[in-house]
Amino acid sequence: MKFQFTRARVILLTLLLLLACAGGFAYFQYKRISNYVVDQISGQASKKLGRQVKFKSAAFSPLKGIVIREACVSRRPDFSKGNFFCAAKVVIRPKLGALLRNQVYFSSVVLEQPVIKVREKGGAWDFEDLLALLPDTDKGLYLTWNASELLLRGAVLEADLETSGLSLALEGADLKLEHYSSYGGNFGLEAEGQVKTILNGKLLSSEVKVETEANFEYGGLSSARGKFKAEDTAYGAMTLRELTADWNLFNLRKPLAEKNYAVSVSAEQLLLPAQESAARDGVAKGLALFSAALGKPAPKIEDIEMKSFGASFRLDDSALAVKDITLRTNFLSLDAALAIDGPAKTADARLKAEIGSNKLDLSASGPLKNPELKPLLSATLSAKLKEALLGAENALLKVFPVTGE
Repeated sequence: MKFQFTRARVILLTLLLLLACAGGFAYFQYKRISNYVVDQISGQASKKLGRQVKFKSAAFSPLKGIVIREACVSRRPDFSKGNFFCAAKVVIRPKLGALLRNQVYFSSVVLEQPVIKVREKGGAWDFEDLLALLPDTDKGLYLTWNASELLLRGAVLEADLETSGLSLALEGADLKLEHYSSYGGNFGLEAEGQVKTILNGKLLSSEVKVETEANFEYGGLSSARGKFKAEDTAYGAMTLRELTADWNLFNLRKPLAEKNYAVSVSAEQLLLPAQESAARDGVAKGLALFSAALGKPAPKIEDIEMKSFGASFRLDDSALAVKDITLRTNFLSLDAALAIDGPAKTADARLKAEIGSNKLDLSASGPLKNPELKPLLSATLSAKLKEALLGAENALLKVFPVTGE
């Protein structure tokens, strides 16, 4: 059978030849970059880092990329000072499209079971020498990040802070950091793990999870949004089933009048047993002051049980609002809100509370320094409530001076 060179077949053969040439070029580029990275790790890494580097094996795989097994970096200057970083396996995969343009970018960097141990002494961290190796650019590090994805699986982070005397551990952590653009700073982060630390002689532990997106401009962080969750938190005898927070922060680098922030927080099922006397005594003191102002006895409390708590904050066009504040405990039911109009220098507040047989339902509106309270109260109680309201306003305005003062 005679083969005929039709126009379609010629085009197809040409395309196949081009693809084969591109594939061969990409393969050799891929292997060249891989060999370069392996050589750098083998020979130059120790000199650049000022630390010793060791690994069991380093090899190139066409499917996975560069595979390094049992990699470790010492503390400064060598392993006699201990390990700074170790990972069971490191997989570095160059980005094929970049290799065809003779550029070095990585589609992913994966660290399997990494263990990172950092130390702080006298306000200085033991990895500051490594930070000095980062590119010196006025465009910001986010523009020099050349990996699209960083993954940590089964990670352990240990941090010892000598100045404060704290030690922090993050165990069984999974982390995913994505970089969406080579020309800007668009990052996405997902992380979860168990946090542990000793605080005032008591173990604090919690299962935490965070998801966030951050956008950078040349000057720095411009916007961020995300959410955080902590579950099964325990501190001594105290337990908290769930704590959540979410945030949307825009125009971070613009003047205050143009910033737009929205944050909400909620918590459920807090138990503070009576033996946690310090916390119980603080709550009892606050209840006593409140009840005395109303001229009624304060309720007695033993265990503190909080069914739920919620609050939201908003900053928009120089207007501040802390709203939807709700608190439900075994001794208190509270609903409150506070809003401040910066340009007008006015405030509106609402408070409804029930503490045992004591009930209070009031509102306040008008100028910041002299709001009108409703209903009318005794001079003593009005003065105390205005003082408390002024303290809350000043606390907000100290952080967000929307009145211009």
